[in-house]
Amino acid sequence: MKKHYVMMQCLLLILLASTVAPAKIVFESVRDGIRGVYVMDDDGSNQTLLTDEFRPRASIWSPDGSQIAFKGFVQNSSVIYLMNPDGTNIRQITEIDDSRINVPSFSPDGKFIVFNRWFQFPNKPKDCTVVLNIETGKMKEISDFWGIQHNWSSDGKHIICAEPWTIGVNNTIWIMEANGINLQPLIPVAFFDGEFTIRRESPRWSPNSQQIVYVEMEWKTVRLPNARFEGPFYKAFRIMIYNHNGGDIRSLPVPKGMECFCVDWMDDGKSIVFSARAAVPLNKPLPHDFEFPPPNIYKYHIQTRDMTRLTEHPGSDYWVDWISDDVLSVSPIGKKKVMWGRVK
Repeated sequence: MKKHYVMMQCLLLILLASTVAPAKIVFESVRDGIRGVYVMDDDGSNQTLLTDEFRPRASIWSPDGSQIAFKGFVQNSSVIYLMNPDGTNIRQITEIDDSRINVPSFSPDGKFIVFNRWFQFPNKPKDCTVVLNIETGKMKEISDFWGIQHNWSSDGKHIICAEPWTIGVNNTIWIMEANGINLQPLIPVAFFDGEFTIRRESPRWSPNSQQIVYVEMEWKTVRLPNARFEGPFYKAFRIMIYNHNGGDIRSLPVPKGMECFCVDWMDDGKSIVFSARAAVPLNKPLPHDFEFPPPNIYKYHIQTRDMTRLTEHPGSDYWVDWISDDVLSVSPIGKKKVMWGRVK
């Protein structure tokens, strides 16, 4: 009897190990001309398409890993969808009302989602930050500030966002309390030198709500000789970390010429994961026929400075979001709760 029990125990452990391989990164990719939401393990293995419906963008994990939210498009509206971690049970949770929605972000308890909402009215457009109650479907406007790429701190106290950028106007990262009050610039607006525009995007809170990582680009457009159109002239690409307590800012020494699109924390704050295209020329105008390399996803360990390329595809990998393996185990067939007490 005891031998039979031990054999059953071993079989259970083997089954769990083989079917519950962690897939903790969800990302957006355009492959073979089709945009989809994918998941993969931390080392880049087991890349699996979850859905390519509704032209999905900006996919994010819920805090408990039981759901993935993403932005999709229906008619003239952008709407938010929820789905299971295996890509099943896709359902629309915002209305089709001709509004435009930006990047969503879950509250720490997973009950609310914050995002920017834009309406085109007859006289002038309206922008606002809203919080959606997932259970009731009701939305509450908490700010009329035009912010994008919102991110909710893990302690639930604050929301950060970037502001839209235009050539010749430096933007920055903003912070507000979770109810929308006390809106203010988190990072001072950089001085505009009259030539290069500084663009800041993709702010993300660290897991302990003490730091914020974001991407920064310094660039301008120039007209090439004998060319009809202006082209980009890049001065610098940076990945920045802001210390919320001390206010100091530092730049990570990632290789120069890596144009980063999206960044997130990884390994509980020890690393970052980001999408970027490498080897973009700096400090010179790019020719009109310049072919940009496709963006891929990389992991960067902050202390050791080791960088690992996680994807290598001729398509384009953009938005990326990581979830801790301590929350739930994940596999391409769905997240599974592992009840180790019961196994024992």
